[in-house]
Amino acid sequence: MRRPIPRSRRPVRVLAVSLLALLLTTLLTALPAQGAQSARAAACAGVLPTPDAYGITCLRVERHLQRDGSELRDVTMTSTAIFQASGGTPVISSPAEPITVRVYLPPGYDPAASPRYRSLYLINGGGDDYDEWTTKTDLVSLLAEVPGHPYEGIVVMPTGGRSGWYADWAGRTDGFFAPRWETYHISQLVPWIDANFATVADRTGRGLAGVSMGGYGTLRYAAAHPDVFSVVGALSPGIELRARPAQGTISDSMWQAGAAIAPLDLLDGAFRVNKYDADGVLVLDQDVQRLYRLDTLFGPHTTTVSGGRAVHDWPSANPATLATRGGYAPFSGRLAVYAGGCAPAAADPPGDGTGPAPSGCGYSTTSSAVTDATTVNEYILGSYAAAFDATLTGLGVSHRYCYSAGGHDWTSWPAYLTDFLQYAYGTAPARCPAVR
Repeated sequence: MRRPIPRSRRPVRVLAVSLLALLLTTLLTALPAQGAQSARAAACAGVLPTPDAYGITCLRVERHLQRDGSELRDVTMTSTAIFQASGGTPVISSPAEPITVRVYLPPGYDPAASPRYRSLYLINGGGDDYDEWTTKTDLVSLLAEVPGHPYEGIVVMPTGGRSGWYADWAGRTDGFFAPRWETYHISQLVPWIDANFATVADRTGRGLAGVSMGGYGTLRYAAAHPDVFSVVGALSPGIELRARPAQGTISDSMWQAGAAIAPLDLLDGAFRVNKYDADGVLVLDQDVQRLYRLDTLFGPHTTTVSGGRAVHDWPSANPATLATRGGYAPFSGRLAVYAGGCAPAAADPPGDGTGPAPSGCGYSTTSSAVTDATTVNEYILGSYAAAFDATLTGLGVSHRYCYSAGGHDWTSWPAYLTDFLQYAYGTAPARCPAVR
């Protein structure tokens, strides 16, 4: 297998996909350029006060009114951060790829409201997109039915890529480009949302939550940007980058999807991340590939020796390491972590959110079920969540920790989010969710 560096050496299949994508783009943008630009500007400016700002250019807005009077507003945009050239000339036709953010506006939303609305950023899990909370579960009904008090704020659902891992990539794809997801989400999208919707434009009004990869991103962004968010909820999150199963999952995602956003991107090898030798031949050593792919995401790794073996870490991107450095102290009393994989008998009745998981859950980060695994599952995530809970408790960081017998799926996550909304914006329930 050869690396797609010079165009003349790109695989025929990849070239065919690129030509097909170019043809479709040409057909879909058949309007004269000036007319199309004028129509775009009019459509965006008609519903947004500041459609083009902070490195974001609005392309179109779609409004979906809901039965309860709320609205899902989809804004398709480009960002100067998605994508950028890296390491050479990009082989894709245009580095600026359209991306969509879905914004939930509560019933009776008033752009001139005073006081202004709180906002919750919900970031997607691996392999998913901005719409996961409205296609895989009914977010609108969930928000309206929060026990005690419905959520009356704004919800921002951006894309984070199929496997973007909420990072400004230190390296590049095989096609010489890279996403800057952290720049897009924090430096561009947050102020853009504040400029276009009636939000509380400081950390006191902003929350952040996500599932799986998005749970990892939640913990990473929280530690890096305590001045941006005030309350965070991590649902089935990745927590420990030093764990081989986590590294295996991340590495696999980089060759399977890489920087892909749109479905067609998954067919184009230029979006993937692989290491090649000096002759352009794919390196077959998977340990080498694993470190290369994680270094592409997070920058150069550090290496220590533990138990007679080398342990690799990316300290500025690893929630487990960030916790020991006080990264979550600013969120004391405003941080919630949820994970499943507990043995069912030990999870009944559920915990109260303040104590450790019982030994009957069977959680262990040193068992062969963890150390021999090549990718993560909910039991492994639950084991590291239990260890994370112990670390936070030992550091005096008040938080809500809920373990359950649930899996890594959409039968668990809506219950976790409902509990988080009560904890973050009302009164925490006496018991954690009973999920199986």
